[in-house]
Amino acid sequence: MSFTIYFIKLKESIMKKLVIPLTLLSLLTCSAFSCGSKNSSSSSESTSISAETTAASIETATEPATESTTEAPTEPAYYSELVYPDTMTEKEKTGTAYRDFTLLSFSRANELGQNIFSFHISPETIGLINEIKANICELIVYDEELDTNFLVHITLPPDYDESKEYPIFFLTDSTVSMNKIPYMWKAIENGEAAPVIFAALGFDYDRDGNSDEERSRIFIVHEEQTLDFITNDLMKLISANYKTDASRSVFFGHSWGGLFSHYALCNSDKYEYQPFKNYIIGSAALSMMSGKEYWDVDIPWEYDDEMLAEHAACMRDFDYFDRNETMDKNVFISVGSEEDWIETWMNGLTMVENAKVLYDRLTAHGVNAELKIYEGKDHGSYVDDMLEEYLKKNFPAENR
Repeated sequence: MSFTIYFIKLKESIMKKLVIPLTLLSLLTCSAFSCGSKNSSSSSESTSISAETTAASIETATEPATESTTEAPTEPAYYSELVYPDTMTEKEKTGTAYRDFTLLSFSRANELGQNIFSFHISPETIGLINEIKANICELIVYDEELDTNFLVHITLPPDYDESKEYPIFFLTDSTVSMNKIPYMWKAIENGEAAPVIFAALGFDYDRDGNSDEERSRIFIVHEEQTLDFITNDLMKLISANYKTDASRSVFFGHSWGGLFSHYALCNSDKYEYQPFKNYIIGSAALSMMSGKEYWDVDIPWEYDDEMLAEHAACMRDFDYFDRNETMDKNVFISVGSEEDWIETWMNGLTMVENAKVLYDRLTAHGVNAELKIYEGKDHGSYVDDMLEEYLKKNFPAENR
């Protein structure tokens, strides 16, 4: 491992150690919220501090605390029994239900496995999530093929109207996505963008959704089964319970999630159901360079003939254009200019160069693709700005 890579990984390790204690301190002040679902159990956090008090303690810690008079939220009509798609097995239906809002409840997450720590949520973001938590529901979704409990956070837009159709803005890696959604939600509330429904995919609290092992398992090792789950089960489940507009819906992934977004795009033609029109491929590890030999991380695969063949298929866009003459999707490719330090050993290209090569391949086939390189930004620092820009541009306020 080079000195540069070692220094960056050391810096990330130090930052994580600083974030976790701050997050734990803030979590202890946060309340749980019941979705109101007939499938969820009653909340045990009835004595916790209100959202208003929590937000105030974050912003102005020196002000004296005031007693909360906020009443418990009433059950919204749209949190009724789930409607399940026919594609789900009986075991999957049994393991799929709304659940009390647990993201900010340390005690409840602790009962479920305590890996709430994988959600690196800043104190500022905790305050914002508390402000909008009446619009957030936790949905536990079981997939039998992957034998995995997925955790889906569905965030409804301001002034949600259950009679209207909304595009789905789907984000992988909820451990980081839930740090971004409140700011996008605020942009909608402030009249800077049209309303969408956000859906963030992650793991239940008994798994560390931020780990290399879990992320590579679903995004790389079992990418086909994961795409089956998202397309045939999860998105059909969401569309069966909320009015959605697939013609404007978005699929977003970053890093290994960006690699999976590319896979999902280039294999979307294999499905009759088309839940997404738009794809964001963020800093995709297109050269599959994140193996044990390169990073020395704990992931469940090493390079072998099968992985090399998968890499070759990736660089051919999984033969999509052998099966199809055109690609009727909109693709946005993003990368930070400072990611150029990552030079892959498989094809000798940097992250930025790989993004350019992907853009050239897609546009050569007439795909409506856009590439944006965020100057002065590294692997993750541009993503917040990119998502807000994308939301405002592609869902303009005048379409509210």
